[in-house]
Amino acid sequence: MSRPLRPASSTPLPARCRRVFAMAIASVTASVLPVLASTHAPADDPVVSLPASSSAAAATSRPAPPRLGARVNVWGNARYEHEAGRAKAAAAGSASASSGGAQRFRVTDRAKGDAHLVYAFPYERGRLYRASLKLRADKPTRVEVMMRRDVPPYDAFALTTVQAGPKWQRVDLEGRPIARGGGSLRIAPVETGVNVWVDEVKIEPGAEQDFRPVLDQPIAPELFGLHLMRLGMHMNWPEFDPGVVRLWDTRTMWKDLQPEPHRWDFSNTGFRRLDLYVDHIRKHSPATKILYVLGQTPQWASSAPESHSPYGAGHAAPPKNLEDWREYVRTLARRYAGRITYWELWNEPDFRLFYLGSVDTMVEMARIAHEELKAADPRNTIVSPGLTAGQGLRWLDRFLAAGGGRYVDIVAFHWYYGFGPEAIAPFIDNVRGVMRAHHVDDKPLWNTEGALAFPKKDGDGVPVRLTEAQQRGLTPRALLTMWSRGVSGFAYYFWEGRLPGEKMLSNDFRSYTEAGRSYMRAAGWIKDARIVDGYRAEKGVQVFRLERDGRHFQLIWSVEEPVSVRLPEAWHARRIARLDGSTEEISTDQRVLVTGEPVLID
Repeated sequence: MSRPLRPASSTPLPARCRRVFAMAIASVTASVLPVLASTHAPADDPVVSLPASSSAAAATSRPAPPRLGARVNVWGNARYEHEAGRAKAAAAGSASASSGGAQRFRVTDRAKGDAHLVYAFPYERGRLYRASLKLRADKPTRVEVMMRRDVPPYDAFALTTVQAGPKWQRVDLEGRPIARGGGSLRIAPVETGVNVWVDEVKIEPGAEQDFRPVLDQPIAPELFGLHLMRLGMHMNWPEFDPGVVRLWDTRTMWKDLQPEPHRWDFSNTGFRRLDLYVDHIRKHSPATKILYVLGQTPQWASSAPESHSPYGAGHAAPPKNLEDWREYVRTLARRYAGRITYWELWNEPDFRLFYLGSVDTMVEMARIAHEELKAADPRNTIVSPGLTAGQGLRWLDRFLAAGGGRYVDIVAFHWYYGFGPEAIAPFIDNVRGVMRAHHVDDKPLWNTEGALAFPKKDGDGVPVRLTEAQQRGLTPRALLTMWSRGVSGFAYYFWEGRLPGEKMLSNDFRSYTEAGRSYMRAAGWIKDARIVDGYRAEKGVQVFRLERDGRHFQLIWSVEEPVSVRLPEAWHARRIARLDGSTEEISTDQRVLVTGEPVLID
């Protein structure tokens, strides 16, 4: 068993790793779960009687609504005006004010800083919080309204950008804090010199993390996608047909395809590799969706040709002439019409290593790509830029507020997960909240890059080693969590892998690792099944109930310590199946031992 992990701050990571491990560190549990030793629980163990459904699960009490008071949070040398009733402030510091009556707030000068009107409140990690307020301005202006944590990295867990005007309008937002600590509701005018009035501010605590299914349809093949990155070193194909193969880190970027200005050589190395991938995928699985990631500008076309990026100078900047972008998109759309039908607009533009341009420029690039891709093949599906779990929420809000939602068919994020995969649930809910605020929640949400991720060493410098049970169980737990929260597509990063637990193929590129075998077994368990219910029972027992072709079954595991459970009589449980391929009859007393490795009960 690996030693318990320390907080992320105690284990310094290389810059490249910090992005990849951010989600994993955030979701690490207090200890690494042990291997399943036996299906049957020892007779003297305390037993948790599982409820048969979420409606039968015990509801927890909700905290009372917080008492709110307005104040101004200012940094740098920003100047502002704040008036609440008869109290008035015009200063370059913080001021407190009563929450009674409308608050007038005006940022007069940002001066390398900013000022927000703030309503502080305590919160619980994972609990839903709904905020509402009335807002108006003395002239049309954009205003950001957000709930965020007030300790580093100061990330928002709910936000929307609204167009305020002289008439009062109601603003509603909701989200789930992703970490412990205190937070605030914040009103942040985008433009200076505009009076903004705020009134009737309320914050209502809601339910703890919900696992009841967002999606009603059967689990689709697109949930079982992957990155295939070592083609050429091998020419193998998975034993299952992936729903999606995402082409990233395959040396098929724009910079690889067009290294010279205004010249297309379809026999160059970049195009030979792209043709290799397309032909290989189409040969083995015509139904697999190929998702090509646009972007990484050639240096000759870059608006900042000397800027740094992981892939070479200038590649993270947008093109200085967007007609070069149009020609690039049009060329690929026509050449691969009918073969590549899914197109992701950019990789992680919220992360400056990959994109140095503005949100407005990306919206214009999305518009151009939409024109060219739909003209070449109306069946083409345009996927939004894939964003990261940290700053991606605010970037998505700005992209949608600027009109980017008109040009995309699918919204994409990148969620990695660690030893507690269920911790990605509030991240997903918060993205769906931003989508709902901008009226694009009818569009599918995909995780186009994610995997099991963890530091190589713990805080004491001891190597982190996964048990076989963890290698088998963590990714299936993530799959069910993602689908339950509304993620309908996933591209695992990556099939050939690098680390034990992450990699699904052995070094010979032929035999499967423990993680690879269990991934395929889990796919067989849940593909084409509907999640009909999901909930968290006592002692951290996670339950998902599924149905396929009239057959009902359950997947259960523990997110904490191993626990003995008694199965509900209503399940009529007879058999337990494990991810290692073994099966066993359930004892007549309906008691089983549940660990961190999911088991199937039917």
